[in-house]
Amino acid sequence: MRSIVFALALSACAGSAPTPKTEIAHSESGVSGDNIAAAPTIWVTTELGSPHAGDAAPDFELVDQDGKKQRLSSYRGRTVVLAFILGYCPFSRAEQPNLKKLAEDYAGKDVQVLGVLVKEEEADYASYMSRMPMPFPIMRDTTAQAQTSYTPLKAPVIKDGAPAIATSNLIIDPDGTIQFFTLLDMNHFDAKLVHLRAALDKIIAKKQG
Repeated sequence: MRSIVFALALSACAGSAPTPKTEIAHSESGVSGDNIAAAPTIWVTTELGSPHAGDAAPDFELVDQDGKKQRLSSYRGRTVVLAFILGYCPFSRAEQPNLKKLAEDYAGKDVQVLGVLVKEEEADYASYMSRMPMPFPIMRDTTAQAQTSYTPLKAPVIKDGAPAIATSNLIIDPDGTIQFFTLLDMNHFDAKLVHLRAALDKIIAKKQG
């Protein structure tokens, strides 16, 4: 069942899909009240294979929107939020302003947000970047270097070409270990990053303690 939901979510990004409803009520995961996103149900754990939460984050080097080389391991010692994005995906578009706000809100907390647009055409990359200024590096993974290294071994094979980790979010702790890794869940899409923020706050508190 998990693989079926995963495949359906990715097919929404591969083709045309309505703008997702991003605000729903939910009270089963410790977060409740109106306009709170439901908990993501597609967590990358040992069930889907490596890499998953608890694994070392695979390193990569890509070029950002300013032409600067960005190497993930250069941020060791800081908490990193790593977002894999598809410029044409309605879910990635819905999440974009919230990634921007997250970067702004956590700018003084030793948190670095990084975005990777996976297997993007130039037009889709340009379209995503033109929508709003993003206050953190947005890299283009044209060779699928990062995408491949972060695709869980047992992730379903997508025949239509949609990257398996489209609209996925991770938190990597200061030691370089993945602590949070979710895949796109079309039914319970957390566009406001409510649960990522909650996990991020716990990691920051642990570091400060």
